[in-house]
Amino acid sequence: MMKVWLVTHSEELKKSTGTGRLVKSALKEECEIIEWSRVEPNPTLLALDPQQTILVYPNQGKQIVNLENDAYIKNIILIDGTWQQAKKMYNHSPYLQHFSHLTIEGIQSTYRKRRNQKSTGLCTAESVIYLLEKFKHPAKISLQTMYDNFNQ
Repeated sequence: MMKVWLVTHSEELKKSTGTGRLVKSALKEECEIIEWSRVEPNPTLLALDPQQTILVYPNQGKQIVNLENDAYIKNIILIDGTWQQAKKMYNHSPYLQHFSHLTIEGIQSTYRKRRNQKSTGLCTAESVIYLLEKFKHPAKISLQTMYDNFNQ
């Protein structure tokens, strides 16, 4: 079983426009929302096996994941926040940087709840929908429906 870990900025938890809770609702126990802390990294994240874990984040010169050979992937980490917050969280979290990176490219966001700061950036739910499609996960349909209704 695969698990999705949302490392979420504290401000994101306060916003009604965030899509992390949609992911949690669709995946239930297959998703954990962890509030990011600059000074206290989450011990569960620190214990994840780097050989079985990927981070969805632009490459940054790190090892890039090939999803065609995805049998080893047990954990997927997403940084949940605005692009400015995500960059700050990534730069201040060296423990996240040692995971192989997956960059999602070539997909235009349909997210309408707030202005996207990167023209190629996807919101959290869109990123997870992409991954669920790649992994042929049955929750993809449910999350897609929740996202479409939320995004109207």
